[in-house]
Amino acid sequence: MIQNRHLYKSVSYDRKKGVLTRDDFIYMRDLLESVLVQMQESDLDHDEEITKLKILFIRLDHHIARQISA
Repeated sequence: MIQNRHLYKSVSYDRKKGVLTRDDFIYMRDLLESVLVQMQESDLDHDEEITKLKILFIRLDHHIARQISA
C-alpha cells in the first residue's frame, strides 16, 4: 500500500501552539486546587493523593515564579 506522505502535511506550522504559557499553568493550578478541595471534603481516604497534589502545587508555583522572573 503506497501512501502519499504529503497527504497529512499541515498548511502552516506554528511552534507556539504546543507552548504552555504562564496563564496555562495558572489555569491548571486552579483546576487542581478545586480537585484538592473535593478530595479533602470527600469521605474516602485520599491522604496520599492529597500529599502528592500539595507537592505538585509547590513545583507548579516554582515553575510559574520562574516564568515571571525570566
